[in-house]
Amino acid sequence: MVVFDIPFESVGPGLWLLQKNEAEYGEFCSRDDALECAFTEARRMESIHAGSDIVLNIEGNDGVWRAFDTSIRPYAGRVRS
Repeated sequence: MVVFDIPFESVGPGLWLLQKNEAEYGEFCSRDDALECAFTEARRMESIHAGSDIVLNIEGNDGVWRAFDTSIRPYAGRVRS
């Protein structure tokens, strides 16, 4: 399973961290850039490894983390916390 974590809050002015499997994957100037990178990489991985279990774990403005698949549908499997 590959999990991308995209937080709602920045870690500093204009700095969003994207994590892949709990390790830093990249730093971005905006949350939208971090989301775009996660979606692009997840879809690339999925195209190479059909049937891969890839999760986009996105934090909402309410502080709740929600899991999605690469089609932006709620993830049906179990996500580690």
